[in-house]
Amino acid sequence: MGKKALTAGELRQELVGGAPPLVIDVRRAEDRETDAEGIPGSQWRDPVLLEDWAGGIPSGAKAVVYCVRGGGVSQSVQAALALRGVDARYVEGGLEAWRKD
Repeated sequence: MGKKALTAGELRQELVGGAPPLVIDVRRAEDRETDAEGIPGSQWRDPVLLEDWAGGIPSGAKAVVYCVRGGGVSQSVQAALALRGVDARYVEGGLEAWRKD
């Protein structure tokens, strides 16, 4: 597994490539309720319920997670998925960086 983070621009490039990663919105429920729009094509998963949904991602899968600003939420989810064998990364700057890119 490579680096833990990628920029919004790097994610945009990967999404148009031949094998795009699974993109997971891990914003807290209250953050998502106030702003439901995320990165197009992403799936929202409640970070509080990580143990319930993480098993559905196959070991070896490539995933990118993001939260509002790319801080503790996405970084902790990235680390937890990596421990399960998922090639997981997080978006530096989170959704805010995606919107500015």
